[in-house]
Amino acid sequence: MRFSTRSSMFPGSKIRAINEEVVRLSSRGIKVYGFHIGQPGLPPSKDLLLEFTKELLEKPFELSMYTPSNGIDELRITIANDYSKYSGINITPSNVSVTAGSAEALLALFMAIIDEGDEVVLMDPTYLMYEPVIRFLGGKVIKVRAREELGWLPSEDDLKSAVGRRTKAIILVNPDNPTGRVLDEKTIKLILDLARDYDAYVIYDEAYKHLYYEGAHLYALGLDMEHVIAVNTFSKDPGMPGWRLGYVVAHEDFVKVFNRVKQYTNLNPPTPAQYAGLLYLTKYKEKYLSETLPIYKSRMEAMYKAVREYLPRATVVKPRAGLFMFVNLKPYLEGLGIDDEEFSLRLLREKHVAVVPGSAFGDNGKYHVRICFARESEEDIREGIRRIGEYLRGN
Repeated sequence: MRFSTRSSMFPGSKIRAINEEVVRLSSRGIKVYGFHIGQPGLPPSKDLLLEFTKELLEKPFELSMYTPSNGIDELRITIANDYSKYSGINITPSNVSVTAGSAEALLALFMAIIDEGDEVVLMDPTYLMYEPVIRFLGGKVIKVRAREELGWLPSEDDLKSAVGRRTKAIILVNPDNPTGRVLDEKTIKLILDLARDYDAYVIYDEAYKHLYYEGAHLYALGLDMEHVIAVNTFSKDPGMPGWRLGYVVAHEDFVKVFNRVKQYTNLNPPTPAQYAGLLYLTKYKEKYLSETLPIYKSRMEAMYKAVREYLPRATVVKPRAGLFMFVNLKPYLEGLGIDDEEFSLRLLREKHVAVVPGSAFGDNGKYHVRICFARESEEDIREGIRRIGEYLRGN
C-alpha cells in the first residue's frame, strides 16, 4: 500500500492509545478508574433528551436532512444571542458558523489562514491536536514555554521573542487543557497587542468557558474583533461530546472565507445535534449549569485534596476552571527511572488507573500526568489517587 508522506505527520493520539487499553481491560470486567478522557462525567439534561426525542419522532425528516454547511439559521441566531448575553459583546448571526465539533472548526480554520512557511505560536504544554494539523498544512510551529512556577502562564519576554513578522496566528486555550490554567487579562492584552503589531490572528479556544469554579471567563473577542477567532463546542458544559457540535465566532469577513473552506471539510454539522443544541441554549442551559457545576467543583476539590494527601512530593496548580489537573510527578518518576509515558501504561495495567502522560502535550509536560476529575465519583477519585500513590511508593 502507498500512503502520502504527510500522513506520517499524524502520530496518533496518546489519549486514544490509553483509552484503547481502558476498553480492553473493561471488556474483561476489570474496573478502571478513568481520569484520562477529557469529557464531562455527567449526562446531558434528561428533560432535554425527552423533548428532543419527541421532536425527532414528530419531524424525522426535518431533523435528518442536509442543512446549510454553516448551520441552521435558528441555531446561529441563538448562538449569537447566547454569546452576546454572556460576553456583553454585540454578536450577530453573520459572526457565527456552526461546525461538527471544535475539531472541524480548527481544521477548517487552519485551512483558511495557513500558507506554506507561516508560523503559528503554541504554548508548551498545550492540547495535542493543533501541532500535527499545522505542520500538515505547511505551517511552522513556534513554542512558548508555559511556566509552572507562574501558574502555567507564559512569561512576557518569552511571548515577545516568539511572535514576529512571519507569525500568522497565536493559539490560546482558556481555560487550559491540560493544565487547568486561566489566563489573566494582562497576558491576554499583551498577546492581542503582539497580534495587532504583526497582523496575526489569535485563535481563542474557549471550550471550557462555562466551567469556572473561581472567577469568570474573559471573552477576548470583546477586546479585538478583527484579530480574534473564538472556537467553541457543545462537548463540554452541555455534556454532549459524542454529538459532534461546535462553532466559531469571529469577524464576519473571516466567517465568509471560513464558510467557503468548510464546505470541503464536512457538508454540514450533524443535523440532529443542531436541534439538540438549539434546545440546550434556549431552554435548558442555565438550569443544567446550576446543577452540574457544583458537582464538578466538589469532584475537583476531592481530587486536589487526595493529590495533596497521597502524593505529597508532587506539585500541582489547583485549577480555577476546566476539567483537569496537571500533576508534576518528577520526584517520584526520576526515582523509579521511568518517564511519564511508561508510567501511565504501567499504572493502567497494574493498578487499573488511567491517566494521560504529560509529554503528550509537549516537551514541557514531561514527568507530568493529566488527570480529569469530571467522570468519577468523589469516592472513586480518592481511591484512584490512592492507587497512584501506592504504585509510586512501590507497594
